[in-house]
Amino acid sequence: MQHVQSRARSRRWIGRGGLASVAALVAFGVSPALPALAGSWSGPVQLPGSCGSSVAVNQAGAMAAGGTFTAADGTTHVQVCTSPDGTTWQATDLGPGGDEPHGGQHPVVALSPDGHVVAVWGSTVGVQAAVRPPGDGWTTPETLTGGLNDVSGGIVLGMDGAGNAIAAWAGFYAGASHYAVLAAGGRHFGKVQTLSTSNAQGAAHNLGLAVSPDGHVVVAFATNRDAIWAASGTISGGLSAPVLVAGGDYLNVSAPKVALDDAGQASLVWSQSARTEAATRSPGGTWSAPAVLASQASSSVATAIDGAGNAIAVFGSSYSWRLAGGSWGPATALPAGSSGGLVAADPAGTFIYADSGGNAFTFGAGAASFGPGSGSRGSLADLKIVPGLAVMLAAGAVSAEAVT
Repeated sequence: MQHVQSRARSRRWIGRGGLASVAALVAFGVSPALPALAGSWSGPVQLPGSCGSSVAVNQAGAMAAGGTFTAADGTTHVQVCTSPDGTTWQATDLGPGGDEPHGGQHPVVALSPDGHVVAVWGSTVGVQAAVRPPGDGWTTPETLTGGLNDVSGGIVLGMDGAGNAIAAWAGFYAGASHYAVLAAGGRHFGKVQTLSTSNAQGAAHNLGLAVSPDGHVVVAFATNRDAIWAASGTISGGLSAPVLVAGGDYLNVSAPKVALDDAGQASLVWSQSARTEAATRSPGGTWSAPAVLASQASSSVATAIDGAGNAIAVFGSSYSWRLAGGSWGPATALPAGSSGGLVAADPAGTFIYADSGGNAFTFGAGAASFGPGSGSRGSLADLKIVPGLAVMLAAGAVSAEAVT
């Protein structure tokens, strides 16, 4: 394997105004009447390798990022960059792969509280995975399931607060979707399980995954009829059969996104050819009827939910709140110049939105405006938050913000 030497960069975790932002979050984080909070993002730190696709972070400040590069022989290789503290980075070539599926992240990565790094990717060989335990090297990549048809519909990866991981993937042409679990501290994924089949639900594609800190899971996906399905369960106990959340319009454009909290409340957002919709799930596991957020399609959608059940949906150049116990509010314009992007929330009610240009905003549940942002950091690839820290990956560089 190719090895890229470590290099250190100074990193400022709490920048100018950072302490004021923390205090404001404590005082104002859940008030819908107050303005958004000024962010205090660190300057972008360029990663040492081609790791600009996905990022993960834990509460200790360790990070991992994944991506692909073209090797000298013209093949696509998977590369993962890791850091114990956000200042010293190391890049590792995990070998050929990452060229499937054609859309989405290549590879997806997760990071446990004790520092286990997990990477999952697709290739013409099939779905592959590798693990790097703390203080050790990467395991030899293992093939979870073989064949191009088993990866072309998308791959997702999530991890709970104990370090248990779940990967799910779909083969659009073969129609079925599957998942496998990696126990906390383990080096190898367990037996592959069937999530859906083309006969029962239709050919699955565009998977969305949410894992709560306590290990609950929701996997959402669209089918070749553009219907929206969701399967629920736990990492340790497995997933139930998918349930139909919304009918489709047969144009095959939906890409649902889902968020989940420890109480079992979930938000699910998707776009079809003539509308953008959302549904919520109660702690008892019942999905609501779809609510129309916009009467037109959106180029991208994202959602996040905090521990109190406050949820936000971002779609196109608009957003909508659904505060706990209420209904989805009206579509509201994102900050000028912002569209698309990703949104994340921690259990305490800190929300982070980053637009497609890597401009990030920090605010509390129900905020009527997003306030000043971080400034554009380049093309956005990923956004993650854990209690105390948010991380944004844009243009192959990582920025961080201390939150509370």
